[in-house]
Amino acid sequence: MPADAAFTGSIPELYERVLVPMMFLDFAEDLAAEVASSGPASVLETAAGTGVLTRALHRVLPGATITATDLNPAMLTQAAASLPGSEAVRWVQANAQDLPFEDDAFDALMSEFGIMFFPDRPRAYAEAHRVLRPGGRLCAAVWGPIEGNEAALVVEQVLEELFPGRAPQFLRRAPFGYTDHTVIRGELEAAGFTDVTVRDVVHHSAPASAQHIALAHCQATPLANELAESYGDPAKIAQDVARMLDARFGGQPFSGLVTAVFFSGVA
Repeated sequence: MPADAAFTGSIPELYERVLVPMMFLDFAEDLAAEVASSGPASVLETAAGTGVLTRALHRVLPGATITATDLNPAMLTQAAASLPGSEAVRWVQANAQDLPFEDDAFDALMSEFGIMFFPDRPRAYAEAHRVLRPGGRLCAAVWGPIEGNEAALVVEQVLEELFPGRAPQFLRRAPFGYTDHTVIRGELEAAGFTDVTVRDVVHHSAPASAQHIALAHCQATPLANELAESYGDPAKIAQDVARMLDARFGGQPFSGLVTAVFFSGVA
């Protein structure tokens, strides 16, 4: 598994506890409403992570069956613990580029903030098209450019101060690296999707302390893997980032713009 996509160790728990409430909730509600608008009876989710979108769709469309998949078993374990006891949801470890499902099996496919980590997105889109019934919809979101995601941008700036000339590039390379509307539209259409729409959606992050922002980015994402491999102890680096962010924020909670790219297509 590529290091950029390895959500292992302590990452799943920190991701759910710190990163999700800071940046994910509004987008999950938006995307769940979009998926639910067509009234699908069966929904496949890829890159489900810790299940924030799964929970949102289950609330607004309780009659649908949801098959939530992720490449990382540890993320699914965390997700299942957050939504226990629902017969409408099943958790399946699966690679979105090689889905273990029959053709024409689902009415809708959804994915939130995972597709940018896929090594072969065209193949994943082809698989999505294959498992959707004719007329089924793909609804997905990825992060927009890092310049439109202010908490991540300021963390990147601080890391550049800590490691001048050799700062880690994970944030810009991976979570905020798949943002071009034309590229997204072209890849969906090449996979056979029609009526493709691509648009930016903007919210503000929930107010958070410098400590939580540093923890969310440096220890609750695979940036922790890059830091551990080439820079030192991620926990110590997160402390240094928190100290520098606190000086920037004047000791006050920070809330900034958060930008996502939403896109959809019909199989």
